Amino acid sequence: MPIEDIKERILKDAQLQKEEVIKDAKINIENMKKLFLKDIEIEKQKILKNYEQEAELKEKNIITEAKLKTSKDLLNVKQSIINEIFSEAANRIKNLDDHHYLYFLRTLILDNVENGNETIYISDRERKIINQEFIESINESLRSKDKKGELKLSKKYKPIQGGVIIESNEISKNASFEIIFEKIKEDTEIKLNKLLFLGNEA
Repeated sequence: MPIEDIKERILKDAQLQKEEVIKDAKINIENMKKLFLKDIEIEKQKILKNYEQEAELKEKNIITEAKLKTSKDLLNVKQSIINEIFSEAANRIKNLDDHHYLYFLRTLILDNVENGNETIYISDRERKIINQEFIESINESLRSKDKKGELKLSKKYKPIQGGVIIESNEISKNASFEIIFEKIKEDTEIKLNKLLFLGNEA
């Protein structure tokens, strides 16, 4: 075989090998590319999932904090309103004219007397309008209801803002403004909080 033919044959074989190598390389590159893209997608999904979980957690924390703050603010507002209402009510009673104030005290005493022979204590500020004559008028009402009408007004005064304290050997009833309003306030707050908390659960 002539040298020229051998040379041509060698070149042809080399070209074929070159093309085969290139073909295999392209296939390998494509496979590697697919594998690489698959790995990227897996990592991407992992990252997205982590971000989603983190976002959900942050969202829950924000919502929880917002609810707590709202509940706290609402409770403060409710408390402020209740305090205002009772402060206003207390001031109105304290500022009643003598006639209406005595009627209020008369009702208060009659509602809290047990036997009718107790001692009535008042505050120092009320001594100008409350006397034994006033107590005697209450005794008459008690006797008309077949109760003892032997209430006595103590010459000692109690450190209260208003109202009365009723005492005997057997009992002691604090019907001062401080105690009355505190009791009413507690009962009202319990009822209001039940209603308001039920309304906030939705």
